[in-house]
Amino acid sequence: MLGYVEGYRKAAVALFESTAATYTSPDYLVFPIAFLWRHHVELALKDIIAVGRQLAGEPWGFPAHHRLLALWDDARPHIIQCGDPEAPELANVEANLREFEVIDPGADGFRYPLNRDRTARSLPNAPEYVNLRILHEAMEALANFLSGVRSELGTRLDYIAQMKADERE
Repeated sequence: MLGYVEGYRKAAVALFESTAATYTSPDYLVFPIAFLWRHHVELALKDIIAVGRQLAGEPWGFPAHHRLLALWDDARPHIIQCGDPEAPELANVEANLREFEVIDPGADGFRYPLNRDRTARSLPNAPEYVNLRILHEAMEALANFLSGVRSELGTRLDYIAQMKADERE
């Protein structure tokens, strides 16, 4: 999963930085950048769920849907194992996810100009204007948080694997 998770993040960062460096009009790139960030977050949550399930002794896996808040609900129990369940960062993460969910609930609004029925705009709840720098900074903070959680869970999984290997020796 890591190649996918980090690949979408790196693509979002590269596209944003190129846009900022070349003064390219963000009007054309806001949709691809937002899609890349949204997909990164979705995959990061799914990765946390999969590793969290392994730590719980369950088979590796994650839900097939694209709903960020439902993924957050599945990932949150694994996330709070890494720290304070009342940490303000959790509320901030959820607020960011809620905003993405309101704007693009089906994970296809940033990819297509029309809804699935092709009867209306795909993003009727999108803000009229988007400051790409603010979006980028918020998403970097969110991505850093999720990366830290995944790192902690991965370290725990590695520790368990090492303990089991040591027992077999």
